[in-house]
Amino acid sequence: MSKGIARIFFQNQEGEEFNKIFLQAPSLIAPYSSLISGNTNQVNIQCLSDSSIIEANYSEILDLFDTHKGIESLNRKVVEQFFIETEKRQMSLIMLNASERYDLFRKEFPAYENYIPQYHIASYLGITPTQLSRIRAKK
Repeated sequence: MSKGIARIFFQNQEGEEFNKIFLQAPSLIAPYSSLISGNTNQVNIQCLSDSSIIEANYSEILDLFDTHKGIESLNRKVVEQFFIETEKRQMSLIMLNASERYDLFRKEFPAYENYIPQYHIASYLGITPTQLSRIRAKK
């Protein structure tokens, strides 16, 4: 994605959505685990603002890794950073209370509140929109 904000989310059988991550340009948007494993993609991707997406064929990217080691190295660094961010998010969901998670969200993504609907932010934080409203009213 070269422009915009997107979300990656799961949807259960009842239609409830659970936001996994928000991405801001420049970012790679890909169901990476399904690309690697060959399994069916289980995540949904939705752009939350005007966005520009550059499409690429994964097998062609893998071919580039063989011929251009710098691209493979760049990919490794992107994946490592994604792993760090994912682990940090998992720890915050376990170790922090809802208000602390909201404070962390605002620190890490200061502009997102102006572009992302509150119910998406609440889902990302693992709380209800009502809980988020209460937390925001106290701030």
